[in-house]
Amino acid sequence: MRLTFMDDQFDEWEAYVSGGQPGGAKAARLMFVCISTPTRRPRFVTHSSGDPAEAEHELRHRDEAGLLELFKSSQELP
Repeated sequence: MRLTFMDDQFDEWEAYVSGGQPGGAKAARLMFVCISTPTRRPRFVTHSSGDPAEAEHELRHRDEAGLLELFKSSQELP
């Protein structure tokens, strides 16, 4: 599932879940990719549970303000 929202600078971002396995060593990440300015670096937040199904559930139930809140706590991919 992919959701879109706008940041404070009016750039449009797409949010989706990437990676992770239930009980696995790698945690699921909530990814943010800028659609309106593709040269901006992607950003991510590691989901607290690490489980991709729970991360997907959280993403699906966030409104635009909730997505923006997650985005503000994200960091750029190295």
